[in-house]
Amino acid sequence: LICAVAGIFIGILNISGLAFGLTLQLLAITGESVPLMLIVTALMAIALGLGLPTVGVYIIMATLIAPALVKVGIAPMAAHMFLLYFGIMSMVTPPVALSAFPAANIAGSDVDKTGWTATRIGWAAYIVPFLFALSPSLLMQGPPLVVAWAVLTASLGIWLGTIGVVGYFYRPLAAGTRALFIVAGVLTLIPADMFRGAFVTDIAGLALGAVLIGRELTQRKWQRS
Repeated sequence: LICAVAGIFIGILNISGLAFGLTLQLLAITGESVPLMLIVTALMAIALGLGLPTVGVYIIMATLIAPALVKVGIAPMAAHMFLLYFGIMSMVTPPVALSAFPAANIAGSDVDKTGWTATRIGWAAYIVPFLFALSPSLLMQGPPLVVAWAVLTASLGIWLGTIGVVGYFYRPLAAGTRALFIVAGVLTLIPADMFRGAFVTDIAGLALGAVLIGRELTQRKWQRS
């Protein structure tokens, strides 16, 4: 039923020419700027996802928005994965956050607080789509060593950043330590093939993360002794 309704909607847009017109309008509004186009597209996908299931959001966005993303230089696979990701993220994005309802029921907690907590814990899911839209290595495209390095650093970057966002690593963390963990995570998340010098940011992020983790483990050892 969802696909049937989405098909009717897409057919109307194609026959009337609105789909082509929307692509031109998006290109005109964003000035063919890739970062601005990605931000606008992400907001549109989340907004549509507040009232539609993920499949319906993806079908509509793939028909209306994907051509504009490809037009500004995003690889087709990256463009469609970007749209699918943000169509899914509406499930944990308040004020609707449909997945928060069963989670809150199981936990016996407030729905709104559960939704905002899910958004905070899932912070990386709002950033990673931008990274693989601008870097093909995270979509397994490119030399094997570059792909392996991108996957490794992305995984470690999410881990380090999540420690900072959640604010806990064996014990509650101070605000300054949390900020440093977030900085380390963001630096490590940047794929090495994204722009010149990104490999240096990976090394800097990993080094900062190693220092922070080592300090926390050392303090934990002292507390045990």
